[in-house]
Amino acid sequence: MATRNLLLGGGEKLAARAAIVRGGGKKKMPYTISEVRAQLLAPVQSIVNVLRGVPVNAKPRGEGVFEMTLHPSFLAKSYYPAELLAVTGLRDVGSKERTIVPRKASEARLEGKPHATASIFVAGKEESIGRLASFLTADSVPQYIQKQLLEIESIQWLASEDKVRGELPSDEARHPFEVALHAGANEDDIVVGFQRFALQLGADVDLKRRIRVGGLTFVPVSATSSQLLTLSQFTFLRVARPMPALRIAVPHVARQTMSAIPFTLPSGGPIHASERVAIFDGGLGTADLAEWATEHTFPETSDTSGALLMHGSEVTSTFLFGRPKAGVVPKRPFMGVDHFRVLAPTSGRDPDLFDVLLRIKGVLEAGRHRFANLSLGPRMPIYDDEVHVWTATLDQLCANYDILLTVAVGNDGEAVGADRIQPPGDMVNAVTVGASDSAGAKWKRASYSCVGPGRSPGYVKPDGVAFGGSSGELFEVFNPLLGSVVGVSGTSYSSPLTLRTAAGVAATTNYELSSIALKALMIHHSEHSPRLPRAEVGWGRFSEDSWALLECGPESATVIFRGALAKGEFRRCPVPFPDAVLPDKVTIKATFCISAHTDPEHAINYTRSGMGVTFRPLLGIGDESPTEFFGIKSQYKAAEREMRDAGHKWETVLHRSREFTDGGSLSSPVFDVEYHAREASRAIPPASAPDVSFALVVTVRATGVSNLYDLIRQKYPVLQPVELRADVVIGT
Repeated sequence: MATRNLLLGGGEKLAARAAIVRGGGKKKMPYTISEVRAQLLAPVQSIVNVLRGVPVNAKPRGEGVFEMTLHPSFLAKSYYPAELLAVTGLRDVGSKERTIVPRKASEARLEGKPHATASIFVAGKEESIGRLASFLTADSVPQYIQKQLLEIESIQWLASEDKVRGELPSDEARHPFEVALHAGANEDDIVVGFQRFALQLGADVDLKRRIRVGGLTFVPVSATSSQLLTLSQFTFLRVARPMPALRIAVPHVARQTMSAIPFTLPSGGPIHASERVAIFDGGLGTADLAEWATEHTFPETSDTSGALLMHGSEVTSTFLFGRPKAGVVPKRPFMGVDHFRVLAPTSGRDPDLFDVLLRIKGVLEAGRHRFANLSLGPRMPIYDDEVHVWTATLDQLCANYDILLTVAVGNDGEAVGADRIQPPGDMVNAVTVGASDSAGAKWKRASYSCVGPGRSPGYVKPDGVAFGGSSGELFEVFNPLLGSVVGVSGTSYSSPLTLRTAAGVAATTNYELSSIALKALMIHHSEHSPRLPRAEVGWGRFSEDSWALLECGPESATVIFRGALAKGEFRRCPVPFPDAVLPDKVTIKATFCISAHTDPEHAINYTRSGMGVTFRPLLGIGDESPTEFFGIKSQYKAAEREMRDAGHKWETVLHRSREFTDGGSLSSPVFDVEYHAREASRAIPPASAPDVSFALVVTVRATGVSNLYDLIRQKYPVLQPVELRADVVIGT
């Protein structure tokens, strides 16, 4: 049998630090101080008057919260108006994205066009807001204050109706709502004040189920619609909306028995017995999978139903055995499963939406699972300006515990106006998965699979798709309760199928791969067609074959870099390139991934970490000139959305394949990678920024050079093929 060329590890041993070359010039100010005063003074004075009229029990600490919208030219963290807020005694408690047409653009070509910008939530007492008004009336103000005043586009009070999302019930019955409060660590007085205000109105706030993430506290509330509108006067209430239903655990189409596909359970335990996967779903209800899966229940989920057990057992079976095929003997699962029955027959009703998340959170916080799957979540489209509690909670858990989490994006892709991906499918630290309609060569998004984009950062969502079945080609899965293979469809199945591929890579090799390294490999080897919209299929269709992520194709070599970056430094990552004349076309494909801590209260600046990547194609001949490799146009189509300047620098994934028609246009090329850091939208000093882990996967393909892999190994002896586990047999 021919030798198989395996993924080359150790790319980080080639990396070195490099000097940072910076450019840029003086920022053009769109407004004069007179124009700013004329625009802002009346709204600021109005806010003072409105706050004075807010009931005392609706403004904890005597503070109000209003919006300060920045001019689109001043989105960079270095322009954040920190000094203005500090000198007035005001403080920011969050931010969101708004699209506006500014009164005046900084460039003539942008005049009259919509721009994305930041709207900051600012909290303060009457006297602090009055101090801001005094700067707008004074004959002269310090230069640094004037500079930051020039960056403000508008200021406005947040009315009660502006905080309520979704359609409120028209009756006077009590209904469940979810509320987000501007209340972070050491701000329980705000939460308690909210509960007291609600009790005075006859509403109920369940503090036992509150969840705090970053600077936000999420709480379930039971109230009438009129009570909720009054409750929204509470100055630290950020958003309130009807409690969404939980996605019901049923396939998109009715199950059909696939009698032509016999199935026999394999013999022997998991290949990688020391690693177990957490699957959160409706339960197993059978001991037939006991050799590979253990079911865990909670007191509240002891009651169950056939529909929940059917779905849970099929999701688990998909991860364990993949898609059964006629005439193919099932192989031992890559890893064992801990199946957590987090759903009960009442799931989907308040307060169960919070209950289910709290069960998941408790399991992942134990730190015993590095792999997990979610084929459930709130049934609602994501919002650009708000991060849902499921997304915020799980993103931080994945970052803290290095968890590779696959998430189904939902099956409402045919719901007009509500077809966008569903929480937590907008996570930046997970692999969010949609469904393709076929496993064959001709495929597209399954019509039921929810579509992107996500918010920015996290714009390319779903991350990708996997086969999930369709009316014309059902998804085959062994159902242990029925003892047979059935045909189904749904993103519930494409998600664990994707996790199975990643787990297969980890189970096959001794090479240590973090969650972001596995995510990078999955995206790097996804199959994409230019005819398919990125908003529908993300980076492409994920492979079902774990070997495809470990094996280098003909005329190519793939190298993985793993490392850590310190804020403000460049890490120079050489693209492995042979010392030989390449006679024909050269293709370089690269994928960067980082795991980012997040600030959920700052939806527009959600990630704390970002990457600036510079490509230098001719470094080998002393030419340090950069050229574009990853840029906004390589990540998004301009027609899809008006992207804010440099927003792509804060994405957690960068991916592109680029062709060079002349091999001579490359000479020892490199990627220079810089780590950007921010916290609560502000610039932070290098000493305050933790190192961030990154993964880079690079494939070089040279047409007509059949020994490229060997040439690269000869030049870079530190690059070694990943080591396979002793009990792994390489198939043909």
